[in-house]
Amino acid sequence: MRKRRVASPWPLAIAALIVGLLLLISVAGLYLYQTSDAVFFRVQQAQADLYAAINPQAENLPTAVAGATRIAPRTPGVDPELASDLAGGLPASTATPPAPTASPTLGPTATPSFTPTPSPSPTPLPAKVELGDFRYEAQKFNNCGPASLAVNLSYWGWVGTQDDTAAVMKPNREDKNVSPIELYNYVSTIGFNAYIRNNGTVELLKRFIAAGYPVLVEKGLQCGPDEGTRCEGWFGHYSVFSGYDDSRRVFIIQDTFRGANKTVGYDELMTLWRSFNYNYTVVFPQSPEREAEVVQLLGNAVDLEVNYDEALARARVDVADTALKNQDLAFAWFNVGTNLHYTQDYAGAAEAYDRSREYGLPKRMLWYQFGPYRAYYFTGRYQDVIDLATAAINATPNPGLEEAYYWRGQAYEALGEYTKAIEDYRTSLLKRPGYKLPTDGLARLGAAP
Repeated sequence: MRKRRVASPWPLAIAALIVGLLLLISVAGLYLYQTSDAVFFRVQQAQADLYAAINPQAENLPTAVAGATRIAPRTPGVDPELASDLAGGLPASTATPPAPTASPTLGPTATPSFTPTPSPSPTPLPAKVELGDFRYEAQKFNNCGPASLAVNLSYWGWVGTQDDTAAVMKPNREDKNVSPIELYNYVSTIGFNAYIRNNGTVELLKRFIAAGYPVLVEKGLQCGPDEGTRCEGWFGHYSVFSGYDDSRRVFIIQDTFRGANKTVGYDELMTLWRSFNYNYTVVFPQSPEREAEVVQLLGNAVDLEVNYDEALARARVDVADTALKNQDLAFAWFNVGTNLHYTQDYAGAAEAYDRSREYGLPKRMLWYQFGPYRAYYFTGRYQDVIDLATAAINATPNPGLEEAYYWRGQAYEALGEYTKAIEDYRTSLLKRPGYKLPTDGLARLGAAP
């Protein structure tokens, strides 16, 4: 009689051990992904590289839709988000949008001119100033806005970190942008005030720094050849301007991506800054004395309408500059559109944005600035809104772009494609819980969030 072979328990035990180890590794990996910014960044970068290989995207945003049917435009009224932008750094009683104006001829005049806001003080500035007492922080993943604001606030003795600012301004780590108005809304809750303006100049930055005020500047960042593992192409980026040196013609900046006490040349800055309409934000502790000092330093720029008029005049000079080519010219025309749309001249803005797209806007441009959505929407060019929002969304595998989803939803709603509109409104809310505009859109369509 044969003996019955008894199955060895070892293969099952080994298999169970392997499954357990894999499960443990998975749980540990998920924990690190959720808690470690370094791991999160590497995973996101790997996803982006794989996504780009499988779904290659054009480097530039699409040009205007040729011969597209224009639908009767919407009545602008007061766009809540535009009104919020216009309110930045102004008392509520004076924060009303300027009245819509007739669209002027877009082409530059034969002799364009731009006169910068004069210095409010004839006192000569020191040749070199460097502000101290900053607590530098290297930014976490996609976190230059919250990190730069934390560094700026540290100068005034604030003891929080980018974790505190990001928790309010961008709780979704995949959010690609923190706008200046979001910075303003945050600082106003912690005892600070801020003025957001466009049309900045080298002299204006020096004036603020010499008076003891660091300045947050939003500008372009072109990734260098040695930064290929951390970034590629063009991005929007904040830096804290904390000093200057006329002998070297450089600003000293606290750059949360590249390091503390870095420098950027005056001329290089003007090229990088053009892509954001020369935007700057001055943050300071709330007090009547500080308020009066900042208002004086701003000069004519304290008046928003004057600020936009001067920024528009400067943009027209830029587009007439024969030295500007390709992307630089695209940014210049984009600024014409931005300044026109802030006056609610949406037809003129749309025409300027068309020109900017012809010269090649980087694919990430609408991660940060949303004037084209408004201009095309309020001129009945809904397909342009859809195309641009889709291009912005498709430029990343993890689009934390609540604004793009909201505006695409607006365009779908205007076209009567309500199912698509509802889906985009819901996605916008998913990316930014509590966002009022898509919530209102869902309510109009009788849909639950």
